[in-house]
Amino acid sequence: MKLYRLIFVGKAFLLLVSIYLINNSITIGHILKACGITCISIDLPNMISYIIYIVIPILLTHLNHRRFPKLDHANIKEENIIMVESASAYFLPTFFGYVFVGLSINTNMTLVVTYIVLTVLCFCAEIYLYNPIFHLLGYRFYFVTADKNKILVMTKKDIKLGERTEFNKLGQVNDFTYIDIEVPSNKSEE
Repeated sequence: MKLYRLIFVGKAFLLLVSIYLINNSITIGHILKACGITCISIDLPNMISYIIYIVIPILLTHLNHRRFPKLDHANIKEENIIMVESASAYFLPTFFGYVFVGLSINTNMTLVVTYIVLTVLCFCAEIYLYNPIFHLLGYRFYFVTADKNKILVMTKKDIKLGERTEFNKLGQVNDFTYIDIEVPSNKSEE
């Protein structure tokens, strides 16, 4: 569970690395050359490298889906839910923080140190874990207050204001963050 949480946090900060690489015009060819890999000569247009830098965090975050069923399970019944509120606006400053930190980093060493420090601090802190890439994968973020506890739930459900809902199969990332792993039904009401 702790290893998964560390990986979850680390993947959330991959976007920071992508922004740094793009901002500093570092291509895949530059990376290979800096690593001493000269047997492979890759001379791609910069835009291809930049697209790959964006696709890698999305792909790695998508691969998280395979681990969701192995998380500790929980559920929240409708009668226990006091309030459900959108959490997207709460995390907007966090997203901009990724962007501004990525743009302000000047050296590779600063990037590595920043990445490690942020990952360790977020791993150790008892906070809501947030990965903005989940938005691209169709997840919505909600604060759910149930039995006097406020938690973050990432779900593919579109919950309207005042709508009653329940979560029958949640995966627990930490004490404050859960992922709805129930397969949404595609039933249309007639």
